Amino acid sequence: AIDTIVVFNEIHYHPEDNGASLEFVELYNQNTVNIDLSGWRISGGIDFTFPGGTVIDGGGYLVIAADPTALEANSEITDALGPFAGKLSNDGEVVRLRNNNNRVMDEIDYNDRPPWPIAPDGSGLSLSKILPMTMSVPARNWARSLHLSGSPGKVNFPPPDAPPPTVKVPLIALDASWRYNES
Repeated sequence: AIDTIVVFNEIHYHPEDNGASLEFVELYNQNTVNIDLSGWRISGGIDFTFPGGTVIDGGGYLVIAADPTALEANSEITDALGPFAGKLSNDGEVVRLRNNNNRVMDEIDYNDRPPWPIAPDGSGLSLSKILPMTMSVPARNWARSLHLSGSPGKVNFPPPDAPPPTVKVPLIALDASWRYNES
């Protein structure tokens, strides 16, 4: 049995147009305290070892990308880790999160056939956990993302009564000139 609080939360295994540079894996910390992932690794079709000082905040997300620069240019995330070695299989495979003692902390055996959602297989949608506090193992805990390229670093399925995302409005520089038009 897997006993962990850091779990897989989103996998973008087959981006649109086979854009492998946009592949990513997202982890979620189900606990309220920060967890040090130094020396932990992801294994399977991809391999990534977390560098020293890597911490996932309590209730936070951590994204590991094939090409962090490409992912950041294509999404709103600004702190993706990577690159990882290898490639996520478009047909599905087992991906494991191992701690610094090589113990399996979480794993997912995703697939592109039912009962797994098939939409993430090349459509540009990601494989997204419906509720981040659930286990990664059963396919019923996963769905296609709501947005193209997924939602790296953010809640996959915000509740319907959630406030809209904050819109960043550019500030006017102190030395800027503007005029009020009363008409």
